[in-house]
Amino acid sequence: MYSAEFPSSKPAIHVPNWALILLFIAYALPGNIGHAPWRGDDALHIGIAYGMLQDGQWLTPSLAGQPFYDWPPLTYWLGALSGLLFGWLLPLHDAIRLINVPVLALLIVTLRFTARSLYGRESASAAAMLALGSLGLLIHAHEMQPLLLLSACFSSTLYGLVVMRETPSRGAWITSLASAGSVLSGGLPGLFLSLPLWLAAWLCLDRRGMLRLVLPFLALLSLWPFLLAIFAPDYLGNWWSRELYGSAPHTGHLQRVNDFANLVGWFTWPLWPVAGWLLWRRRQRLHEFLYALPLAAAVLALLLALSTGSMRPANMLPLLPPLILLAAGELCQLRRGAANAFDWFGVSTFTLLGIGLWLAWTAMHFGWPVPLSRNVLRLVPGFDPQWSWQQLTLALVLSIGWLIAILRLPFFQLRGAVHWALGVTLIWGLATTLWLNWFDYDKNYQATALDLQRVLTQQQATCVENLGVGDSQRAALYYFIGLKLKPATSSSDRKACALGLMHASGDRVLSELLPGWDKIWEKRRGRGRFAERIALYQRNSNP
Repeated sequence: MYSAEFPSSKPAIHVPNWALILLFIAYALPGNIGHAPWRGDDALHIGIAYGMLQDGQWLTPSLAGQPFYDWPPLTYWLGALSGLLFGWLLPLHDAIRLINVPVLALLIVTLRFTARSLYGRESASAAAMLALGSLGLLIHAHEMQPLLLLSACFSSTLYGLVVMRETPSRGAWITSLASAGSVLSGGLPGLFLSLPLWLAAWLCLDRRGMLRLVLPFLALLSLWPFLLAIFAPDYLGNWWSRELYGSAPHTGHLQRVNDFANLVGWFTWPLWPVAGWLLWRRRQRLHEFLYALPLAAAVLALLLALSTGSMRPANMLPLLPPLILLAAGELCQLRRGAANAFDWFGVSTFTLLGIGLWLAWTAMHFGWPVPLSRNVLRLVPGFDPQWSWQQLTLALVLSIGWLIAILRLPFFQLRGAVHWALGVTLIWGLATTLWLNWFDYDKNYQATALDLQRVLTQQQATCVENLGVGDSQRAALYYFIGLKLKPATSSSDRKACALGLMHASGDRVLSELLPGWDKIWEKRRGRGRFAERIALYQRNSNP
């Protein structure tokens, strides 16, 4: 343990395990169960795990019958296994998504243990509270997301490296398994995050210890490619080509550095101000292990996000574990004024957000305030507001619990972190009770899929071509109605389909005059930049 660097005159108050478990359940379960797959990554990755269960092709992930190369299979294996275990109890999409709960638990537990080893017992509670209070983690913790598993494995790698300094053999095994998990969940980015940190292993392992680290890693890492080389060599070649291309560094984000900084700023809030203060205060000692390890991990994650992939929030997830550790190390040492400011900002923010959600809910259901009512309903045309006593009761319990917490919780060094975790749980709880039907109507493709199925039945369709439907929509259509879109072909092809499907979102416009096709059906959803249109076309005889 390296916590001797952190003397403190304040009482070492930590959050009891039972309280942390209850808070974790309140945070993790709502949103991971209780709704159909939502558009975006949730529908996409649930659809791939569902495909494994339907087609039995566990070795080669596929999307609606077509090979899928974007991510390695570990996330889908775990999701499909969860579907097998809990599909009798829950809807299959909920059973698949339920894998997020143990993945989140792994992330938080390893962060707790790492923070405790580096900075002391109180920092362990701080790490857990900061993780639950992180804005960036919230949405992605409640969707099927390979990057969430990558972040949990990355956190486990950091824990293994810390353990290695006291128990080399045990630490080597943990690091090896976690690093292999990073690659099998995230591909080459997982390798980039893990391997440079192995430099710490050279400082505390002899030759036998390095073998314990390297051999299990290589064995686990090579198993999937080895099986592919035997049973699906074409898939292996295509996956490797896509992996090299998708992981190649680029300078696109540097040309939009302000947008990138804004994304990182809100995604890692409130971690980066506290972590940055620690780095400034300890700037003369950043070479020491307890600072150097999380700092190096944060730099690697930042370089990865800056130089690879697209600029989207999910790609920032690997930044969270090292920043949580750095912030946890400093949070317990903040002066009382700074700790109170951190606490006040969280309490004010989440109280106002909670009031706003309640006001908007009354506007949606009872028409007051009138201007707010018009704006809320205008966002989702056609939505019929409904509510249940069960959802309302849960929302009231959450709100009363929040009021009790902010009024009765006495001052202690981690009160601000506790309020942040409770506040995020409150807002998410209100969103998944009061607003669940609203979100489900806006983000759920089930109604659209069923409407399309009726049209396809009338047309006696035997196949439908993909004229521009995204991966998320393809996955949703496959999950809800079993539709497997075929790649577009020319009209002269004997295997050409008589029908084709096109999707457009935001400012994109569906082609009214598509050469060789006549539009026979269209469905519109949302408005503005959230607008979506999906249209079915029939092949005509014109050249």
